Amino acid sequence: MNTPELINALNRELLMKLMDDLNDPMKCSPGLYTVIRGIINDNREVLDSISRKELDTVEEALKTKAPFRFKSAAIG
Repeated sequence: MNTPELINALNRELLMKLMDDLNDPMKCSPGLYTVIRGIINDNREVLDSISRKELDTVEEALKTKAPFRFKSAAIG
């Protein structure tokens, strides 16, 4: 594997682990949400290719599982 392939593989693995942690109530914490927010901000251009329905699903999951409340704000 060359370096870009390794980085892509690492990113995929990281994202899968973060999703696993997001679905584990014992691992959900403000720190986890901060990390996920950073990943989203770092990959903002990728979000343009994700359907609104999928983004709404993720947003709803975060609202119901977050150990704190989000401020109301329109995304988009």
